[in-house]
This record gives sequence, C-alpha cells and structure tokens, in this order.
Amino acid sequence: MAKKRRFVRGRRLFIQRFLNKLAKILPPRKSLASFVGKADLGNDPPMAALLKLSIPSIGLFVFSSLLHLVDTVFVSWLGEMPMAAMSFTGPINMCVFAMLDCVANGSLALMGRRLGYGDVRSARHIAQSGLWLLYAACALSLPLVFPPVSNMVFGAIGAGGNSDLLRLCWLYNMWVPLMLPFMGFTYMANTIFRAQGDTLTPFKSISIANAINIALDPILIFTFRWGIAGAAIATWISRIASSYYLIRKMRNSSGIMISPTTPPDRRLLRYWRPILWIGVPVGLSTASTALGMGSVNKILSTFGHAAVASWMVGLRIEELAFNLLSGVTTAFTPFIAFNYGKRDLERMMSGYRSALKIAFVLVGTMGAIIYINPQFFLSIFRPPEEIMTLASRSIRASIPGYPFNILIAITGGFFVGTGYSIFGTITQIMRSIVFRISAAWIFSRIFTIENIWWFQPLAFFLASFVSMTFFMYLMKRIRLALSVK
Repeated sequence: MAKKRRFVRGRRLFIQRFLNKLAKILPPRKSLASFVGKADLGNDPPMAALLKLSIPSIGLFVFSSLLHLVDTVFVSWLGEMPMAAMSFTGPINMCVFAMLDCVANGSLALMGRRLGYGDVRSARHIAQSGLWLLYAACALSLPLVFPPVSNMVFGAIGAGGNSDLLRLCWLYNMWVPLMLPFMGFTYMANTIFRAQGDTLTPFKSISIANAINIALDPILIFTFRWGIAGAAIATWISRIASSYYLIRKMRNSSGIMISPTTPPDRRLLRYWRPILWIGVPVGLSTASTALGMGSVNKILSTFGHAAVASWMVGLRIEELAFNLLSGVTTAFTPFIAFNYGKRDLERMMSGYRSALKIAFVLVGTMGAIIYINPQFFLSIFRPPEEIMTLASRSIRASIPGYPFNILIAITGGFFVGTGYSIFGTITQIMRSIVFRISAAWIFSRIFTIENIWWFQPLAFFLASFVSMTFFMYLMKRIRLALSVK
C-alpha cells in the first residue's frame, strides 16, 4: 500500500510539473482566446494581425455562402425549374444586401477611424445611427412580399412568360423582407466587433445560423413538403437565432454596445451623411454586380434554362475561392481604417502588401484545386449531364482571371478603409456592367454556349487596370495629406 501511495504521489507531482512548464510556454488563457480572431490593429505586425483576423473572416464568408449553398443543394433536388427560380432571385437579393453592405461598410470605416483617434464615444454614436439607417433601408424591400410587385420585378429580368417560374420566385423571395430587420441588426453588430479587431464573434454567429439552417432545410423542404419556400423559412429562423447570440455577446464582451430596440435619436442623424458618403458607393458596387449577373442571366437565357442554371451552379462553386478573398478583404478594411486614423502610411502599405500575399496564396491554391476537378464539387448538386458539362466549362474559364480579381478586391478594401470607396465602385461598375455584359453579349454572338464563358476573365483583366489607376492617384493624395514623402 505504501508503495502504491508513493507511485500516486509521484504521478501527481510529474503531472503538476508538466502543467507548470506548459503554462510558461503557452500564453495566458485570455491570450489563447484572442490568438485567432482578435488583433491589436495599431501595434501587431501587419502580417500577423491580418492572419489573425483573416481566419475567422474567411470562416464567416464560407459559412455565409454555406447558408445559400445548402439551400441551393436541397432545392436542386427539386428539379430544374426551382434551380432556375433561385438563379433569378439571386440578383434581386444581391441588390437588397447591397443596401445592408452600404450602411455596414460606411459605419465600419467611420468607427475604425474614430477608434484610431481614441474617440470611443463617437464610435458608439456612429453605431447607433447606422443601426437605424439599416432599419430604414430594410423597409424598402417590403413591396416584394406582394405577388404583383414580385412578378413585375422578376418578369423584368427574364422570368416573365412562365407563371410557374414567377410563382416559385415569389415563394422563395417573399421571406427575405421579413428576415431583413434581424439581418440589419446582425450586420451592425458584426461591424462593431470588426471595428474593434474582433472577427471571431461574427464567425461564431454565422456558425450558429448554419447549424440551424442545415438541420431545418431537409425537414421543411421535404418532410413538411414546403418546397422552395421551406428553404427560405429555414434561413429566416437561423437569422433570428444569430441575432439573439450577438445580443448576448455584445453585453459581455464589446466596448461598444447597442440594442436592436434602441430608440432613434435625432441628434445622431448627422452621421447618416458621412456613412452614406462612404457606404453608397460600396452598395452600388454590390448592386452593379447584381445588375451584371441579371443581365448575363438574360443573355444566357437565350440558350435555355440549362445555361442559366449552369451559370448559377458554377458561381456557387467558385464562391469557395471568392470567400477566401472576401475574408482577407474583410480583415484588411478595418486595419486600413484604423491606421488611416492614426496617420500611419507606412503601416498601411505594409498591410496592403501582406493582404495581397495572403490572398494570392489562399485563393490561388483553392482555384487550382477546383480547376483540376470541378465535377467533384458540382456532384453535390446532382446536376443533369448537360448542366455538369456547362458548369465545368464556366468554372475553368473563370479561374485564369483570379489574380486580377484578387488585385481588384484588396485594392477595393483599401479604398473603403480610407473613405474613397467611390474608386472601388467605378471599378466594379466597369467590371460587372461595362466589361462583363459587353463581353458576354459579343461572345454570345460569336461563340456557342460551350465557349461563351470566357467573358468572365476578360472582365477581371480589364477592370484590374482601372483599379490600379485609381490606386496610384489615391496614393498621391494620401501622401500629400499626411505630408509623407
């Protein structure tokens, strides 16, 4: 017995010594919690700060797309017509989300600069003002709940002439205006956390939404037989749960706190103009992308519904790469805004180069994987052979343009962070409307459906020149303003 007791004491002593040594090597618990997703925007090395913020930001966009991807997968099992309906609702929803992006990005740039100045009180006022501006923007989409308005809108972008298709568009899209108030609060709450150098909390909120959406989609679509409407209802419920999580999290771990029921204050309306001055160009960028997609859908519809469905499915797969790029850009924008407030141009440029390196490695790797075997990723949709072939061609034609798109996106983040978002807007309009639509229309006259897809990399290539022209002009202005040679 004595020998056994000595053995137990010796084992406990060994474990205690091991834990003591481990505690000396590892950072404290709070530091571990903030190692990924939280960074000191003004002092951490730019590459380290962007890596910390990029990992959860990438997860945020991957999981945001997963919300739509899961819906697309389950709806694709319902047949070609529901898939076409989702494709037609995509551009309209992008316009709606553009309004949310408008306010969120304008608020982010202003809050980031105020926090860089050390003015937390003004940052809090900007957040409260931005929340009610989001609510006002959400109200603009309410007419889409009514079938006549829905039919008029979707008929104008190519779904007209087919009553069944118009009804499916309405059944799916009618739930979007009802979920927008919850999404408006979610957008502003995530913006507040990002402005403080925290991208982990937004990632957790979207993870909760995804888990609920994945669980409810098959139940509401197939078990309850609600079809395409079931997918929208599942997303609506998941957004409510995400909002509830952010409310609780904000009370415990945010230096800036707002409530979804915060009463409006007329004194804070003065922030609407600067928010919109920065945010409207960002919203127009997203809206131009939606308009470009809608116009391309209309061009492709001349080849049949299979071409439109192939375009939509191919874009869903490409989002795997674009989400990586969006995640890096999302981490990069508050970094630029904060250090622009500090008037630290050297740190801004170091962050710009670091963001480009991170994006080229991540997006390039994912693009190569998708290019090698797009059929592997497309198989989750169970598409017919024709759609599988056309979607594969679309993906492989687009990927060579990724390096130019990376340059456009990261430079666009720089524009937003410094408050010159209008430069990014012009670039996006040129890419999505002028270059993309023109190339798609010309190629539709020259090539068959198998080769029309090369309009995408051509638009990326031409727009990158526009972006870099604006960037060089902006750098001259910033150096002059900050008196940096």
